[in-house]
Amino acid sequence: MEKKTIRSGAPFLMAGTAVLAVALIFGIGTAFSYLAAGAVGIGTFVVCKKKVFPDRVIEVESAPKSGNADADALIMEARAQLDEIRRANDAIAEGQLSRQIEDIESTSRLILARLEEQPEMLSSLRTFLRYYLPATLKLLDARARLENDLDDTVAEKIREAMRAVQTAFHKQLDALNEFRFINLESEMDVLADMLRSDGLLDDENFRGGMTEHE
Repeated sequence: MEKKTIRSGAPFLMAGTAVLAVALIFGIGTAFSYLAAGAVGIGTFVVCKKKVFPDRVIEVESAPKSGNADADALIMEARAQLDEIRRANDAIAEGQLSRQIEDIESTSRLILARLEEQPEMLSSLRTFLRYYLPATLKLLDARARLENDLDDTVAEKIREAMRAVQTAFHKQLDALNEFRFINLESEMDVLADMLRSDGLLDDENFRGGMTEHE
């Protein structure tokens, strides 16, 4: 993560407004008016800068530097999808499901960090990430469509599907931490079949679409 400072332009605007107010009240042309305008402008700027519109320091993800251009591209692609997942999760009122999504997001970012450290895992993680991240987004979209007409049965099916996604991400992270390869394609097929049978996904090419770029 890198730190980035966000500076507001409001203090300059407020200082200019204060100088203009002094000019309108006292006029401009005398030494006093210039001194008063300068003092008020500087004072307003300092107060606004420190108290009203202070600089904000935020942390932003730095560009990946794995040494492998394809791995870096996949990491950036996955980060963008995770940002979409976070925005979608913000709209979910159900606490249990929201916590599942938060766990999936945090685990995903750890996986991406491992990929940056171990770009040789690209071939296995490309399939994994291009399947499960879109699957999570599709589940969230399905959940959003049913927000105003969600019965307990459908809600539980979505939670069950998210548990399957959550488990897969933890399995993948554990494997990376142990420097071993695992094949989760059977779990992917089971999840896809479950989602289709429950009517949560209707894209017949969903499974293949995740690997078309390999």
